[in-house]
Amino acid sequence: MIAKITRGSNPGNIGAYLHGPGHANEHFYERNGGRYAGGVVVGGNVFVTGDADEKAWVKEMRAAMRTRPEITKPIWQASLRNTAGDRRLTDAEWAQAGQSFAESMGFAEHPWVMVRHADDHVHVVVCRVSDEGTVWHGRNDRRAAQSACTRLELEHGLQTAPRRREAGRGKRSVLAVRQQQEQQAEVVAARRAEWEQIRKFVELDNPAPRPQQRVAPPHSVEQAQHLRRPGPGREDRGRGL
Repeated sequence: MIAKITRGSNPGNIGAYLHGPGHANEHFYERNGGRYAGGVVVGGNVFVTGDADEKAWVKEMRAAMRTRPEITKPIWQASLRNTAGDRRLTDAEWAQAGQSFAESMGFAEHPWVMVRHADDHVHVVVCRVSDEGTVWHGRNDRRAAQSACTRLELEHGLQTAPRRREAGRGKRSVLAVRQQQEQQAEVVAARRAEWEQIRKFVELDNPAPRPQQRVAPPHSVEQAQHLRRPGPGREDRGRGL
């Protein structure tokens, strides 16, 4: 299982992405024989299971954010994705994995929600500010998330996602290496397209400042006359060409 993390300031933006139909790399979930675009809530502590929009959990997070308005980027988001060869987890299994992940990371008492985006991955959205105004700082969150994912792999019998080169590992056949590379390429392509969309939503929270245009100061009359005045030999350099 692989975790990827972003931070932002507006839960409505990430909520619109997670539950919206999207314009590229669309996601679908299946319920009662029907197929629907967007995401569905499967876990967390501020949710109604099966919700297909963000209205309820975004409202709860905004209420918590108002207790500490000075906190910048109070929204923390992580996608949890299985490897290409993993089995399909049920909604209940994902919810259980989400609770374990929240406890391992230390934000279980803060408002958080899990939205299932496809068979192989979910998104966990956390308000770093609790209803009582306490703040989860999420220090070293990437390292902690990697350790939490390793525990989830063991708990749910999932494959170990590639993270770092293992010392002393034996050589594999060319076919095995090629198959793994193809699987990883598919996962990377899908993840890259998805996170490009998430990056755009995060950038809405933090627009880049416009560069200031530098205007050259006007020349004084004396400087202008000096610039127009031909120097020694200046009139001759352009002749004869």
